[in-house]
Amino acid sequence: MKEQNVKHIKLTNSKTVTMRAPKVGDLRAIKGVQDEEERELALIANLTGLTQDELDEMELKEYRKLQAALMELGGFLERPGATF
Repeated sequence: MKEQNVKHIKLTNSKTVTMRAPKVGDLRAIKGVQDEEERELALIANLTGLTQDELDEMELKEYRKLQAALMELGGFLERPGATF
């Protein structure tokens, strides 16, 4: 995978999460999810390999780092934090 198509996000617990750029298939996979927050969570889970439970337990300041990375990689959010 090309390095420009991934983001490495450092979390405060010394963990680094790798997020790949979204593909059309990722958007198709979440199109049936009606709730915007749930759609975003599902997309971030797909792109990082994190589980929904791991995302649910994440502090909001850490989750916002993932939102920002999604934006940089061509995600669909208007701006980080727009859904909360």
